[in-house]
Amino acid sequence: MPILSEDFMRRLSLGDRAEKVYRDSKLPGFALRIRRKADGSLAKTFFVVQELPSRDDSRKRRKISIGEHPTFTADAARDEAEAMLRAIKRGDDPAAEKAAKKAAPLFEDLVDDFERNHLDEKKPATKKDYQGRIRRVLLPAFKGKRVMDITADMVRQMHRQTREKPTEANRALAVLSVMFKRAIELGWRKDNPCVGLKRNKEAIRERWLDEHDLPKFIASLAKLEGTHADLIRFLTVTGWRVSEARLMTWDMVDLPRLLVRLPDTKTGAAVRALSTDAATIIDRQPQRVGFVFRARRGARPADYRKLCDTLADICKDAGIEPITPHTLRHTAATWAAVSGAEAHELREAFGWKTLAMTARYVSKSESLARRGAERAASAMNVLQKPSADVREIGR
Repeated sequence: MPILSEDFMRRLSLGDRAEKVYRDSKLPGFALRIRRKADGSLAKTFFVVQELPSRDDSRKRRKISIGEHPTFTADAARDEAEAMLRAIKRGDDPAAEKAAKKAAPLFEDLVDDFERNHLDEKKPATKKDYQGRIRRVLLPAFKGKRVMDITADMVRQMHRQTREKPTEANRALAVLSVMFKRAIELGWRKDNPCVGLKRNKEAIRERWLDEHDLPKFIASLAKLEGTHADLIRFLTVTGWRVSEARLMTWDMVDLPRLLVRLPDTKTGAAVRALSTDAATIIDRQPQRVGFVFRARRGARPADYRKLCDTLADICKDAGIEPITPHTLRHTAATWAAVSGAEAHELREAFGWKTLAMTARYVSKSESLARRGAERAASAMNVLQKPSADVREIGR
């Protein structure tokens, strides 16, 4: 009997035979089967032979497959065979364990269950967001892997590979963590490999239209007419989320009371007060049914891509850096804070659930006010501070 090694595997030949079995001379119970496939190539399968007890003293054997070469090298197959033979000696059943592992749910099964039993309860925007991250990040990383076999190292590698987009990586990790909580509930695994993994540091988006860019932006916007231009005006003056403004319908609007009742926002149902400018923009829309800001054809809301294109054209005409629709929300909140709005007023006006978000804008307002105060004091110079001399270094 030969020693099953990589050198032996390279010298194998069947000749005219269709199948042949080799037993390893060093490890009893470790064997290799070679058979010719339909295309003429050789299938080389490692396996373990288990001796089964018999009442009539006859010898009964069971073959437990390890795997095919070269997926398993000879050395790797030998290590696996040793582990299986030790398990047999202890009285365990490697064949049953192998079958159970083979039948264990795959990551795709977890995705299917998660979408049916978790995402169906979520709002459409949240559901779309989760599904997008699963499709873009999680499935490419874990498709075909058993749920029970996914390790913290695998999750860490997925997170690292997406670090060019730190926020995307963090959100994908958060979705995956919720999915593994569901897997634990189902009994598909005992732990959550996402726990304890360090998140990326995210850069807070602080872009807003300041006192230099805002007048240019408003002047360029004034040149445009139509639904998408009016939607941009509305977003600019209200600071609403884009989805809230795009999907606003006439049955939500109460113009005499300057109110809009939004049945489903990011933070739940909400009643939003309208400024007279915002109410004027709504009132001049040409129809009174369906969506307030609707596309040219039929009862569809204003097109998001067209909105972004219009916004890009405005910025280009104004000679300022391009912005996203969400920048208008930052802009409105910042200017409201600069104008003296208090934290609770900001929360109500912009639809935040807590005061935490308002702190960013109040802090920025205080910083801007302090800077303006310093400039005024410097210009007045009532303490007669000497001015600094400016000199060129190196001459």
